[in-house]
Amino acid sequence: MGPPMADPGRETEFTQASVIEVFETREDYAEPLTATEIAERLGCSRRTALNKLHDLEDETDVTSKKVGGRSRVWWIPVPIDR
Repeated sequence: MGPPMADPGRETEFTQASVIEVFETREDYAEPLTATEIAERLGCSRRTALNKLHDLEDETDVTSKKVGGRSRVWWIPVPIDR
């Protein structure tokens, strides 16, 4: 018999795809977002959003930049055809 299944908590429903969807369904696709804005749109904690954003930055095109003292903004780069 394997290990017991983890108790599915509220936070487990937020996947990387959920975060990507927040970026892709905005009016301004290029607007950077804060972890707090992502958390508000998903209805999760800022910490959960931040964890997902860090994972996405490691594994996808999602990028971030420090702005100000401790603030960071996140976005998916939009290629410019020249």
